[in-house]
Amino acid sequence: MKQNLLKHIILVIVLLSGLKGFSQQDPMFTQYMNNPVLINPSYAGTFGNLNVNGIFRKQWVGFDWQPTTTSISVTSPFLDYTTGVGFTFLHDDIGPLSQTGFYADYAYHLDFNDAQLSLGLKAGFNYYVKDLQGLTTNDFDWWVSLSPLTSKFLFNTGVGAFYYTNDYYIGFSIPKLIRNSLAEDENTYEIVGREERHLFLTGGAIFDINPIVKIKPSTMLRMVNGAPFSIDITATAIVYERVWAGLMYRVGESLGAHFRMTLTDGLQLGYSYDYNNSRLSEYNNGTHEVFISYTIRQRSGRILSPRYF
Repeated sequence: MKQNLLKHIILVIVLLSGLKGFSQQDPMFTQYMNNPVLINPSYAGTFGNLNVNGIFRKQWVGFDWQPTTTSISVTSPFLDYTTGVGFTFLHDDIGPLSQTGFYADYAYHLDFNDAQLSLGLKAGFNYYVKDLQGLTTNDFDWWVSLSPLTSKFLFNTGVGAFYYTNDYYIGFSIPKLIRNSLAEDENTYEIVGREERHLFLTGGAIFDINPIVKIKPSTMLRMVNGAPFSIDITATAIVYERVWAGLMYRVGESLGAHFRMTLTDGLQLGYSYDYNNSRLSEYNNGTHEVFISYTIRQRSGRILSPRYF
């Protein structure tokens, strides 16, 4: 009875969370649910086997400064499935700016009979590069011509929590806790440009429609200082537990569709397309994202969390 009540509460949150909010800050992914360790370290090892996961995203195709993001992550359980460890690599380009990050993830798993709680830590670095001389200008700009190639190497750390059952899940994370300055010079009164803290709230549930089809509603809320909320609302149909297809609505910004298929026991491929419904739609042809995942099942491997989450 209690689990049914929680499932319906989550479903209401999913439906009502679209009432406000939109924005983009750090690199985002439409298929974040296929590799949640990118935003929450507590997912490390929760699938019970060694998993290699990659996402390539080309945003706003046709736009001069289209953001391009590549991520690769590896996670695995350890110590009789009580812990999980992983590594995440991410590279993001947008115009003359780029960042490369490498992070280690650690999670400790607690078992509460019909539910699990995972607590995670993330630590690593980001390497930022600014190259204004690579810009193409219509007229000569002395400031651009004199701007040197600059870079910064910054350490950061993050935290996360993930509570899940066979029917629903709730996640919370702050991938970067340290508000590092990105400015070249700091003055007494203000620091222009920081690694702002991003807070992520995720939730979802699974509903059996019939023996063949399941429906998975999910949502993700991103919050960052100085920007409006950004909310993704996703509804996914799962057919024969092998084919996933669904729709996504990023409030005030874009509409999307995603597809994922299990090709073999360990290999999964996915694709998503976003159509921008803001004023930027006049200047780009949408966003493409490709997902690939390979799971290496251990000899005594077992699935600690439902494959739906």
